[in-house]
Amino acid sequence: MSLLEKINSSTCALRLKNDWLKIFTCPVPTSDFLSFVGVAEIDAPQHAVLSLLYDIEAATEWVWKTREMRLLRELSGKEDDGRIVYQLVSAPWPITDREIITRSEGYIDPATSEVFIKLEAVPDFLPLNDKYVRVMQLEGAWNILPLSDSSCRVVFRLHIEPGGEIPAWLANIAVIDTPYHTLNNMREMAKKEKYRTPVEAPFKKSPGDIVQNYQDFISE
Repeated sequence: MSLLEKINSSTCALRLKNDWLKIFTCPVPTSDFLSFVGVAEIDAPQHAVLSLLYDIEAATEWVWKTREMRLLRELSGKEDDGRIVYQLVSAPWPITDREIITRSEGYIDPATSEVFIKLEAVPDFLPLNDKYVRVMQLEGAWNILPLSDSSCRVVFRLHIEPGGEIPAWLANIAVIDTPYHTLNNMREMAKKEKYRTPVEAPFKKSPGDIVQNYQDFISE
């Protein structure tokens, strides 16, 4: 069972709520670091959000604290689809910056058009760099569901073990910064002209692989 399936909404805390966004933090079994669930209603079509997510080079403009993001490998094959991406994240002094290598895989439900993109760390894909701390554990997901021709719901879930010298109490205080700033920036970026053209992403048509255990967070 994946971490996303283990998160129990009854143990989560609502940390922020406004007219378009809710952010929860959730304890994770066997970890001192909280995960988060961000639920946003974006006034842009689903295909614009997907085009933005696919635009790796633009990530430094909207993904919180991201100094660099680049595509390492485009995967294609029956058993090996998705992307492997490198991300360098700024940390406040004197904490060392983090580098994250993730593999993403995308699925789409043909009946509802909901897209599910799951993320997991692949820390050994590149040799270690002694200038940064390599994140060894990460699991997350994006769910993007069209609500109309001009709006969609985005659910962003993530748990990360940052490693190194970051104390859990400090990371847990600031954990809502990532979903708040990232989703707020996404909301504005998705309206840009360049994202009006849909991308042809190789999503697998497999509703059974879409992890949707977020209904309690929507109705909260």
